[in-house]
Amino acid sequence: GPGGNALFVVTNRTGLWARRDKTPFGFGRPYSLGQLESQLRRHKFVPLRHLSALFSPPSHHSWVVRSADWFERYGGKASFVLPAGAVMIEVTKQVHAPKRGGLTEVVRKPLEALGGVAKPVSG
Repeated sequence: GPGGNALFVVTNRTGLWARRDKTPFGFGRPYSLGQLESQLRRHKFVPLRHLSALFSPPSHHSWVVRSADWFERYGGKASFVLPAGAVMIEVTKQVHAPKRGGLTEVVRKPLEALGGVAKPVSG
């Protein structure tokens, strides 16, 4: 039917990535999960599931880059210590067809707008 799913990926307000201007996430408007869900519901989206991602801190230091897999693997288990840099939320939205405009009653005796015009001869 009409409608569909969407995936929103936004900067986590409490994450380290939102706090660094040198990252792509350092600009724009970060959201907490609650703020994001509220905003989406306001626009008639229904949240299905959410996920946090990007636990590795934003750094070019070699030890951080080498340990990025570890941060991503265990970050979700310790998100209260190291909040994720991004929040991903899958939503759905049902769009109903608009009600048909126009007449709501049947015209029982239509006007004869072309009353005096000759009709074609069949044959």
